Amino acid sequence: MKIRKEKKNGQGGIFKDILIEIRDSILFELVWNILMFIPRMMIRLIKNIFN
Repeated sequence: MKIRKEKKNGQGGIFKDILIEIRDSILFELVWNILMFIPRMMIRLIKNIFN
């Protein structure tokens, strides 16, 4: 019985790890895009002020 439960947990663990990696990469992309958006907007604001 213990061996069967370990195999099921192992297979579920792989699938769960894949989902966690996908979620983490999506969150990282969102945060990165927000952080890169702020300097772009500041540069545009400065250009508009001095033009």
